[in-house]
Amino acid sequence: MSTVAVVGLGLMGASFALALKEARPETVIVGSDTDSMTLRKALDRGIVASASADASVVEMAEVIVIGAPIRAMRDVFAQLSGRTHGKVVTDMASTKAGVMEWAAAAGIDLVGGHPMCGKETSGIDAADASVFKDAPWVLTRSEPVLIDLIEAVGAHPLVMDAETHDRLVAGVSHAAFLLSVGYVLALSRRSDWPEASRLAAGGFRDMSRLASGDPELYASVARTNRVNLVEQLDAITAELARLRRHLEADDARLVELFEEAHAVRERWTKR
Repeated sequence: MSTVAVVGLGLMGASFALALKEARPETVIVGSDTDSMTLRKALDRGIVASASADASVVEMAEVIVIGAPIRAMRDVFAQLSGRTHGKVVTDMASTKAGVMEWAAAAGIDLVGGHPMCGKETSGIDAADASVFKDAPWVLTRSEPVLIDLIEAVGAHPLVMDAETHDRLVAGVSHAAFLLSVGYVLALSRRSDWPEASRLAAGGFRDMSRLASGDPELYASVARTNRVNLVEQLDAITAELARLRRHLEADDARLVELFEEAHAVRERWTKR
């Protein structure tokens, strides 16, 4: 019977613990979190079998999964330093290159990880065992034990280096959040926003969804991936400028851009 330690029992850490408990009930899951209420909920709901406010529980585990937010990672690595010998250690943070540098500085051999899923809500109360189903889960190197756990909770592992990961997620994930924020701010600063807000429906809901994410979490993501994000925003800005030119000129070719985007998304959906 193996033991897995989950460090950080917020949305992602608690969701992973729940999913693993359902898939592998024989696995012993222990956890840690700095918030006493979170620890109490994790124990009361049976999400973990044992828990502590410090990192001492990791000493009984063969695998350590860090579900703490990026802003807390350096402190977590400091607590884990000297306690991970012979253990497989991974994380769930949204950026990889900087996080892995921090781990290496603390003497931790981290297998960088990032499940490409989540919710706008955060915390243990939002934990959902099904969140990983059919989701890509990036690992920075192939580690059989982790691949087995990832597949057990319903995700599918993808192996790529940290720099490639950060460049790619800047486009397919992080820039989407910034666009959602920009869209919401632009509308809310119009003088007629109070009237317009009463008309807001499906389109606004879809475009604004990401803007309701945890501000502190996304601020940490943006700071640790800012070079790639700036490059991606420049590319999006260029496309918006092209759309604006066609619109302003009443250019019939505007529909061609719509058709191109429609085709790209259809191909992605069918995959």
